[in-house]
Amino acid sequence: MNKGLGSVGSFYWFVGIIEDRMDPFGIGRVRVRAFGVDNEDRNIQPTDDLPWAYPMLPFSNDQVVHPPKEGTWVVGFCRDGRSFQDRVVMGTINTGAFHG
Repeated sequence: MNKGLGSVGSFYWFVGIIEDRMDPFGIGRVRVRAFGVDNEDRNIQPTDDLPWAYPMLPFSNDQVVHPPKEGTWVVGFCRDGRSFQDRVVMGTINTGAFHG
């Protein structure tokens, strides 16, 4: 199985899709299914089994996190090497699905 987009040391990039943004702690975390890391079959790996990912925020943030909606593609990285459990989402990817 391919594991993410590549690595530098224990730092692994991923692209994935948001599946859950209802963080029970209300701190803006999301569950993201990382392509090539998580199983794409939700019967084998349900959304509830995905680790929570923390959003990267700009320095000028207003302390209110607005997580991306379910179905949004994101790019991020794993801080814990090949465990792929400590995830950070850096931003969204424009897939052309949203029109003005």
